Amino acid sequence: MLTQEQRDEAVKLLGTSADDCEQNIMRSVEINPYSGLMTVASTLVHANQTNRLNKSHRQALMKAGRKALKDLGDI
Repeated sequence: MLTQEQRDEAVKLLGTSADDCEQNIMRSVEINPYSGLMTVASTLVHANQTNRLNKSHRQALMKAGRKALKDLGDI
């Protein structure tokens, strides 16, 4: 289950353009890879549950998720 805060963050990210979504989530990943990865995962879960995921947002989230995993692996 997602918390209300996670749902709100997902709605905020999905309500922007795919480019803005990517910039926001990448900034989050650069600051804290673990938190960024959790945001990516919760946003994907929320989008799939509400059937709001389009291809461009999914690609942006997956790109950020890969970067977060790479950064966590380098720590």
